[in-house]
Amino acid sequence: MTKKAKNTYKVVCDELSLVLFVKGFPLEEERDLYHKIRTKIEKAASPVSVEEYKQFIVGQFLQDSKKFLDSLPNDLEESADVLDSAYQSIVGVYPPFALEFICNDLNADTFFKGVDGAVLRHLHGVAAEAGTPVPIQLSSIEDIKSLEEHLCDNIVGQQHSIEALVRSLKLLASGLSQHSAFLFVGPTGVGKSQLGKLLGEQYSGNFYKINCSEYANAHEYAKLIGAPPGYVGHSEKSLLGEKAEESNRWVFLFDEIEKGHHKLYDFLLSLLDDGTCTDNLGNILDFSESIFIFTSNQGISEIKRNPMGFGRTAAGEPTKAVAREVIETSLKKNFSPEFLNRLDEIIYFNSLRKEDVKEIARLQLEKLPLQITDPLLNFVVEGGYSAEYGARNIARFIKNNVSIKVADAILNKQIPKQGEDALYKPRIIDNEMQIVGTKKYQSSSL
Repeated sequence: MTKKAKNTYKVVCDELSLVLFVKGFPLEEERDLYHKIRTKIEKAASPVSVEEYKQFIVGQFLQDSKKFLDSLPNDLEESADVLDSAYQSIVGVYPPFALEFICNDLNADTFFKGVDGAVLRHLHGVAAEAGTPVPIQLSSIEDIKSLEEHLCDNIVGQQHSIEALVRSLKLLASGLSQHSAFLFVGPTGVGKSQLGKLLGEQYSGNFYKINCSEYANAHEYAKLIGAPPGYVGHSEKSLLGEKAEESNRWVFLFDEIEKGHHKLYDFLLSLLDDGTCTDNLGNILDFSESIFIFTSNQGISEIKRNPMGFGRTAAGEPTKAVAREVIETSLKKNFSPEFLNRLDEIIYFNSLRKEDVKEIARLQLEKLPLQITDPLLNFVVEGGYSAEYGARNIARFIKNNVSIKVADAILNKQIPKQGEDALYKPRIIDNEMQIVGTKKYQSSSL
């Protein structure tokens, strides 16, 4: 996926408590700079100083870099730490300029020399997008819209769920609420956990997933706040204690909350009241600006067991009204009123339609330097989707049946015949994807 160069990237550097302004280069200019640096390292007669390299990268990529470099501390160790923090922030946006990447490239002599054009742009784009997302400060309607657009671009088939979530987040943005709690209910593999993760990346950059099946016994909830006095590990810091030290602004996702023991629910009640709790050492843990998300499949099995007939569509599926009524009944039966009353909203997720799954497959395939064709999409959907597990298997199917073929082509220095702007061409033969229309790359000097 080719992205246009921005004037600047705004990168949060927590270590320096700064927002760094990193230059955005057009692709050709960026590639020229990469080749220039690579050649310089390749032909260097003596070892390259890591500190000098970091200083060079900061000078090339940071807006107003001279002012930044001139303000480095006099203490050599402290100066090195500040320089390294800025350098790490920059290569988070431009991963190919990490010194380790360049050295690996020189050793392998494959990626930037053996693969060019659109293939290079895809590889670079995927690497850049793998960097740490920059959180959005929810303080205006523009911030809310930006967050909503990002969620809609990455979560398919759940528009109404995203809208419901965004409505509640407006209270946070306006300052009328500091912490929020949501219950995401729906079939497996429809995007509940993924939506929580994306929200965490964009809301604060702090996301933590808690698998509630690990808290099925009465004593296990102590893992969150530490062992009580007299037990092994009492003096050790708890899981939530570590998180509270980092920030009070998190998105916690309690996955499959129905599998947790009722003592876990009792503990959550105080946490959901004001966003604070007390650990085993008597410390007050502050999560007052955090978002708590609980996911559940509660009621889905009851819907499947519901006999054909009243409340069903012509296709035999339950109507939305009937499905919601079954789920609400199941929730009231399995969760206490005290817990349900502390939730800001219960958000219901749809089952995925075939066209939704196709769009999810397209999003996954866009990460590869590969032409996306209808036969390829159909191949992925047919092989990777099941009504029982939703789209959960799509990424795994692509990795095992599509990505591996592209990797083989890259490592064998096979490039598309069509020219610099060409992507690898897939063809489905005997229910297997193959790369066609390639030629062997002939190495040439820089």
